[in-house]
Amino acid sequence: MYSYEKKVGYSTTDETLTMTVPAILDSFEDASIFEAEDGYINMAYLSKRHLAWLLGSWKIVIERRPKLNEKIKITTAPYDFKGFLGYRCFTLSGEDGSVIVKAASIWTLIDTAKMCPVKLTQEMIDGYELTKIIDLEYTSRKIPLLGEGTEGERFTVRNYQIDSNRHMNNVEYVKLAMESLPDDAVVRELRTEYKKAARLGDQMISKVYRADDKCQVVLQDDQDEIFAIVEFILETKERKERSYE
Repeated sequence: MYSYEKKVGYSTTDETLTMTVPAILDSFEDASIFEAEDGYINMAYLSKRHLAWLLGSWKIVIERRPKLNEKIKITTAPYDFKGFLGYRCFTLSGEDGSVIVKAASIWTLIDTAKMCPVKLTQEMIDGYELTKIIDLEYTSRKIPLLGEGTEGERFTVRNYQIDSNRHMNNVEYVKLAMESLPDDAVVRELRTEYKKAARLGDQMISKVYRADDKCQVVLQDDQDEIFAIVEFILETKERKERSYE
């Protein structure tokens, strides 16, 4: 299992001086890239063969978010491959060594010339070191929607949101979806289902679904084609008050 350490910087925190949810996702994304670059199945290897890993889904459980200047450790490793799918887990540990964030993700290997899924070769499989699956309640990557939604904000995909795959970075969808959360919301779990890559200049409409402690945000275009579904499980007021006693 690959790991790296860092301190929580001010630029990654919110008004409570704790690490933001998008910053946690950025740290996980960096971990998977760092691991790849330390091996031979790196960005150059994939690019030469017109291949790319595209994220299909996240499930993230947050016990707590680390604080400003806290030394944290991020770990990651794939735990399974099936055809063109790769399954990868992540953990984030606090300064005392306890795991405070767990995550599981599903990725699809894409032929970027043909824009279709492609199975891993044995050479690729041999280039990864599999780990044991982490203790996490695993769910389907498909997110069923809750009842009727209401239209929220509209967005235009900007230059700064585009990554090396020439579409909107995975974390940017979560950032946009979080605009629909209450100001005092505390995210305890997060799920994402990515359906269609948004590109520079695309127009995006948010549609919000709410039920009990869940808030789902669908990001779609004017033709109702869905880019991504982001589901948040939020902390209730009663639990929040107990957490900070």
